[in-house]
Amino acid sequence: MLKEVSKEVQDPDNSSQSLFQSWVASDHPLIGRLGGAGTDFAAFVQHVGIPQLICHLEKADTPRHVPRVTFEEERKGKLEGYPVYHSMYDDFLWMQLYGDPLFHRHVAAANIWGLVALKLADEEFLPFDYLSYASELQENVGVFEREAVGFSISFAPLYNAIEELKKASAKVSNQRKDLEKMGWMAKWKKDPSKVRELNDRLLMTERALTSREGLSGRPWYKHLIYGPSQYNDYESKSFPGIDDAVENAKKLNTSESRRLLQHEVWRVARAISQASLVLSGELK
Repeated sequence: MLKEVSKEVQDPDNSSQSLFQSWVASDHPLIGRLGGAGTDFAAFVQHVGIPQLICHLEKADTPRHVPRVTFEEERKGKLEGYPVYHSMYDDFLWMQLYGDPLFHRHVAAANIWGLVALKLADEEFLPFDYLSYASELQENVGVFEREAVGFSISFAPLYNAIEELKKASAKVSNQRKDLEKMGWMAKWKKDPSKVRELNDRLLMTERALTSREGLSGRPWYKHLIYGPSQYNDYESKSFPGIDDAVENAKKLNTSESRRLLQHEVWRVARAISQASLVLSGELK
């Protein structure tokens, strides 16, 4: 949905093309995961398991890692990126004079959010694709499998759980297609509870990926699939609990640290299996 919407909004820094065209031509990833601890979304995603969407606009030539510069350097035209972030100069005046003088980027951002809101309001079903989610998880497991070589850790429970999620994703996708094929005069249109039930499953699947106990040593973070790095709150990590356990096993290299690593693998696998049951409608 976000990709489609961005095709309808003009790039504020290049009127000859859409935001989507500039987006795919940049070196930035198209869509990332909200696994960090940013306060804009952490309470929803990391603590409760509510899906979130955040987007921001940057100039095409903005470097990925922006060096800090002084306010005087900004006034002399040496501005790069957003160096006043969270400083005393981060205000409307700075934005009006230096950041976005004609507020073209603000208008583009408002257009994005407005179109997303309109499309969501008009969509019969939530646009959640757990099949791609599962495929991404499978790739991430391979990364940890390579990092844990020599620890005699079995990642089979995770792979099996992800296969269950794929099957549940295919099932809910087929159910949605069947409902859509029935047309406007179909019986289910007169019974919105069927649509609501499917949407509830799509929504609650993300919540099923959380744990009441939270991450080991970081109990406030409940999401077991994506979370902040133990060493950098703003860095997103897949399987943060497993990541912590791998680092701990590397550091200590004891039987207990390896046991805890295997425990984390089982713990995440159980959460994914539970989410699969929610998505397929077998667990309510």
